[in-house]
Formats: sequence, C-alpha cells, structure tokens
Amino acid sequence: MERKYKEIQDVYISQNKPFVVGFSGGKDSTAALQLVWTALSQIKDKLVNPVYIVSSDTLVEIPKVINYVDKTLERIKESALREGLPFYVEKVVPDIRESFWVNVIGKGYSAPSRKFRWCTDRLKIKPINKFVKEKVSRYGEVIVVLGVRLSESVSRSKSIKDSSIDGSLFLRHKTLKGALIYPVIKNWDVEDVWEYLLKNPSPFGIDNRELFRLYKQAK
Repeated sequence: MERKYKEIQDVYISQNKPFVVGFSGGKDSTAALQLVWTALSQIKDKLVNPVYIVSSDTLVEIPKVINYVDKTLERIKESALREGLPFYVEKVVPDIRESFWVNVIGKGYSAPSRKFRWCTDRLKIKPINKFVKEKVSRYGEVIVVLGVRLSESVSRSKSIKDSSIDGSLFLRHKTLKGALIYPVIKNWDVEDVWEYLLKNPSPFGIDNRELFRLYKQAK
C-alpha cells in the first residue's frame, strides 16, 4: 500500500493542482478518499493546494443512506480542521429543473431503469461537473479523483479504456477541459476495496465496518 500512497503524493506534488475527490459514501469512493487522505497527511508540510471533497445529494436517497453520508461528511470536516489539513467538504444538489420529481411529475419521465438511467447524469454527474467547472475557472486546472474501477462492469471498463491517455495515470474528462481524472483504484477488484477498508481504520473517524453492514443489509 505504501507504493499507492507514494503514487498519490507524487501526483499531487508534480501536478501542482487542486484535487477534487468525488465522494458518494459508497465503498469505492470511501476507499479513494481514504487513500488520498492517508497519503497526503503524510506530507502535510507540502500541501499547498486545496483538496475538495464533493458529495452529490440527489435529494431522493433513503434516510439511512442520507444519515450515513451526512454523518461521514461531518466527521471529515471535523478531522480536517483538527489535523490542519486543507481538505474542504462541499455538498452539491441538482438544479431544480433537473430534480427527480420535476422530471417524473413535471416532464413525465418514467422511473429510472437499467435501460433508461437518466437520473445518474442529471442528479449526480451534472451537479459535480458544475462544481468542477467552477474550480477550473478559478484555478485553471484540477485533478478529479474518482473511485472508478475496470472490474465494476463492462460499460465502466469501456468508458475507462476509451478515456485513457497512453502512458499516463490519468483519464480525459469527457466534457471539461482543464480537468484530468485520476482513477486511483482503477485496477482494484471489489475484494481489494473491502480488504483495504476493513484492514485499515478510517483516518477521518468513521467505522468502515458500518459501511460493510450497510452493503450486506442492501442485498
């Protein structure tokens, strides 16, 4: 794992750009954030650029998930302040015109399904992309850290491969110039994710075993 931490540190220092870490509260984004947090806390004196932890609230999640994510975000803020780390939590929401109920009731969209997954783009991706665009406008360029994996699905694997930059750790952002995607756990399997989370306590004060239980209860 030290090699992965060193990789993250090298990316942060060599790129000299703010990080934007996408955080949903799920296992993959939690692993990505924990890796970044642990790696960068080891070089605290070299942290000159901010690390934004951005979470997209779809406004339609079940209460148990909302409570878990909100509790986690609060712990992250408290830990960053206590440790003097330049990590900043940002919560984004969909534009009212793109919200779930406006689309379903107002526009007559059918409920999302595997063949018609309009909600992911409108409720999650667009709000985060808007945030990233604002940071690109402010800083010129940013590194977007995502917990995406080749083994997630066939479509995810294709998307990652299509966006890859030869000889680079990064992926091209499909819509935003000035934003490079750093898929920090790209080559991990789901077993790698859980092994890391369950063997390495959270550095920002959550219990990864609670997250594991949430996943088991959802099956």
